[in-house]
Amino acid sequence: MSDIEVEGYYKREAKDLITLLFDKRFLNDELSRESIDWLEDYIGFLFQSKSETAAKCAVLTAKMRDKKE
Repeated sequence: MSDIEVEGYYKREAKDLITLLFDKRFLNDELSRESIDWLEDYIGFLFQSKSETAAKCAVLTAKMRDKKE
């Protein structure tokens, strides 16, 4: 995961989610800052990956639809 650069938008979204989970006590208070940073990076990576996959699928679907016509 460290070799993939996560865009700022997804990093902010992940940080907001992790902050919410921490504030609502869904995360252990004893988690280290390093663990929380890793979790934010991982969630940001997941958000970005899913978004990029959805965009690629939309392009592929459009190409397939064009070929049928």
